[in-house]
Amino acid sequence: MTRWTPQGTSRGTVAVLPGRGETPALYERFGRRLAADGYTVVVPEPGSGPGEWFEPGAARFLAGTDTGALQAWQWALDIELDGLILAGTPLAVGARPADRTEEIGVRTSCPVHRELLENDPDFGWGLLTGAPEPPERLPEVPVLLLHGDADTVAPVAPVAALAARLPQSSLAVFKDGVHDVLNDQHHRSAAARIVLFCEEIAKGAVVLPEVPKPRRSAPVQVSARVDYSLRALRELAGSAGPVKCAVIARNQRIPLNSLVNLMIELRRAGLVGSQRGCDGGYWLTREAEKITVGEVVRAVDGGVTSVHSGSPDADLWRELDRQVADFLGRVPVVDDR
Repeated sequence: MTRWTPQGTSRGTVAVLPGRGETPALYERFGRRLAADGYTVVVPEPGSGPGEWFEPGAARFLAGTDTGALQAWQWALDIELDGLILAGTPLAVGARPADRTEEIGVRTSCPVHRELLENDPDFGWGLLTGAPEPPERLPEVPVLLLHGDADTVAPVAPVAALAARLPQSSLAVFKDGVHDVLNDQHHRSAAARIVLFCEEIAKGAVVLPEVPKPRRSAPVQVSARVDYSLRALRELAGSAGPVKCAVIARNQRIPLNSLVNLMIELRRAGLVGSQRGCDGGYWLTREAEKITVGEVVRAVDGGVTSVHSGSPDADLWRELDRQVADFLGRVPVVDDR
C-alpha cells in the first residue's frame, strides 16, 4: 500500500482510489501536499479493504478519481466515512482519445504530470472507453465534487446535476480544467479545496455564519467633515476664550490632522476666528445660536447633494438640495431652546 504521512500527528486519512490506467506513483505530488497539511494519504492495494486504509481514531475520507470515484461512491454506501471526495466522475460517456498524444491532452494540462504519464512504464493506455453505471443510491455523507469544465472524457453537466440532488454536497468546477483534475494545471487549488473540505469536517476551526456586509451609503449621508465641524463648534460654544485644536480634538475625539484642516475652512467661512501663540486658539465669531448647520455644510462640503453627471432626474435632486438646505439653514449649531 502506498502511503504518505505527515511529520506530526495525523488529522485524518484520505484514501485515494485511482482511475483507469493510473498507478499509485502518479499521486506522489498529491500525497505529499496533503501530508504537509497534516493528512495521511494512502493509495490502497487491489483487494485490500477499508480496515487496512484508515488509522483508528482519526477522520476517514475516501477519494476517487475517474472510475475510482464511482468505486468510492459505492464504498461510501457500505462503510463508515466522514467525507467523500469525487473527482472527474464519469457520469456520461465522453470522447475517446484516438492515440497516446491525444489521451495525454484530455487527461492533463500540467507539464509535470504529462511527463509522468509518458515515463510511467506501468501506466495503462487506451482505457478511457466506457465507464460502469453509478450506484443507484446517493451517498449520505458530506460530498465534495471536483471537475474540470473542459473535461471531454466525463462531461461536467451530469456532475452538476448530481450536486444539485445532494444537499450535503459542494461542487468545485475549474475553468479550463480537463479530466485528471487532481493532477491538472490547477492541482494546487484542487488540493487546497480538499484540505478545506477535510478541515471543515475533521478538527478544523468552526466557521461561523457569514457576517452581513455593511450596506452602501444611504442616499443622504452626513460626512465625517460635517460631523467633526459641528462637534468642534459646540466645543467652542462652551468655552470662555480661545481653544487650541489639540484640546478640541481630545475632548471631542476627532483626529487632530483632520480637525486642523477643517478649522482653516471654518475660519475662511467666517465662522471662527483664530490667534497664534501660547495664548492662541480658536473661538466663534458670533453666538452659536446664530450659526446654522447649513452654513457649516456649505463651509466644509460645499453643498448638501452631489448629482450624478447626466442624471435624467437632476431637477429632482436639485429640488432636494434646495429643500434640505432651506431646512438646515434654520437649524442652529447650538439650540438654546
